Amino acid sequence: MRVRRNLSLSVKALTRHRLRTGLAISGTGLGVAALLVMVAVGEGAEQEIAAEIEALGGNLLLVLPERVDPLVGRSSRGSLAETLQPEDAEAIAALPSVAYAAASREAPLQVKYGILSISTSVRATTSEYQAIRDFQTVRGRYFTDQEAAEGRRVTVIGSRVAEQLFDGVDPIGRHIRVERVPFEVVGVLESKGATANAGSDEDDQILIPLRTGLRRVFNVDYVTLVYVEVPEEGSMDAAERDIASLLRDRHGLDRLARQDDFRIENQLLVLRAEREASASFRRLITALASASLAVGGVGILSIMLLSIRERRNEVGLRIAVGAKRRDVRTQFVVEALILGIAGGLVGLVLGVGMAAIVQNATEWAAVVSTPAIVLAAGSALAVALVFGVLPAQRAAALDPIESLRAE
Repeated sequence: MRVRRNLSLSVKALTRHRLRTGLAISGTGLGVAALLVMVAVGEGAEQEIAAEIEALGGNLLLVLPERVDPLVGRSSRGSLAETLQPEDAEAIAALPSVAYAAASREAPLQVKYGILSISTSVRATTSEYQAIRDFQTVRGRYFTDQEAAEGRRVTVIGSRVAEQLFDGVDPIGRHIRVERVPFEVVGVLESKGATANAGSDEDDQILIPLRTGLRRVFNVDYVTLVYVEVPEEGSMDAAERDIASLLRDRHGLDRLARQDDFRIENQLLVLRAEREASASFRRLITALASASLAVGGVGILSIMLLSIRERRNEVGLRIAVGAKRRDVRTQFVVEALILGIAGGLVGLVLGVGMAAIVQNATEWAAVVSTPAIVLAAGSALAVALVFGVLPAQRAAALDPIESLRAE
């Protein structure tokens, strides 16, 4: 009964000054909305990185050519080394610490079908690439080892390429031209979307056999990348050492006392570093959003102190006729909580809407999860409680005689 009476008195007091109450609710609501959007953006970034790690298809190492000095004695760095060979990938695959290795060379080129022409990523690689990157075909098949060994002109195309060139027509068995070289389409890859770390579209590519690509399209005998899958995460360091030792021996670097003409990147380490950076950024923007929520709390504090000043006579009279000071304290705490709850509800609605706008209007992913909603709503209540206690204590401490005399 006492709680209901305090609640009724609080609602009447707040509705007596609607503009002031509305401003307090708006300030808290904006703070809650900012907090919710920032947390949603942070969670979206972390989910993208987690999806990228899963899309790698295993414990992945990348072997790439290093820049080499064009002339002996020069300090400036020259062009990329051209010493990474398809045979290097085969030797790497034979290492005990390695499960698969796939040599690759890739470049953006013009691809034509009929009168249609698009620019897409053309990747010359081997059948191991499918296993390493876990690419499945939704139509047709992947090219075989025999087709690759024979230098056959066959290709597996990405889903976006299929949409752009064929527009609903079944592409299997049809021929496209890559830099005037005809290729038969034997398969269409499943859709994987864009990668999180580089923004490249996994669906906007075509795959061709390595030997065919090097001879007929790129006209070179070296590759620019070797994908290496390690059986288990604990073997990554050992595999990296084995690969480095193998390549130095194959390229005669120890004999010539030369620097590495290759470099090895651990993709899991790169993506984990990105995740740590994303988590740090999320903590920063959450702190900034919390500061804006604290501004809303200051608004509640100001309004509550002003309300106490205007209602000194009411408070003094209640205490004079026998009201307990804890009842007065409870009433003003309830008023602050009402402001916090109302501001929290407004902020949640506004925050969900703003997150949807960010998701649709920008390249940022914004994921509004249940923990984010609970955090935002709980923060609104906590701010209202923290900033409502001081006015409530001051109201409960008023001297009834001085309050009535002031009136």
